Amino acid sequence: MAERVSGPYRGYYISAAARLVPAHEPVPQAGGHEGLYVGAVSLAQRGPDDVHRIETLLELGDEHQFATEAHALEYVERAAREYIDRLFGST
Repeated sequence: MAERVSGPYRGYYISAAARLVPAHEPVPQAGGHEGLYVGAVSLAQRGPDDVHRIETLLELGDEHQFATEAHALEYVERAAREYIDRLFGST
C-alpha cells in the first residue's frame, strides 16, 4: 500500500492511498501484477493527522481499478481536488 499527502489545497489536506487487491481473473493491463490497484482518499482541514476528517463518498466514474499504484494515487487525488472545488462553488 502506498500513501501520499498533499496540501493544503484550498484549506484541505488530501491523503491519497493505493492498495493492491488480488484479481479473480488474469489481468493483462496490470503490468505483471496478480491484481489491480484501488484508490482511497481522505480530507482533513487541520493537517493529515487531524482526527476530524471529512467522510463522504465521491463519484469516481467508471474507472475504479488501476494498473499502477501511481495511477490510482493521481486519480483519487484529482477527484478530491474536484470535490473541494465543488464545495467552494468552483468547477
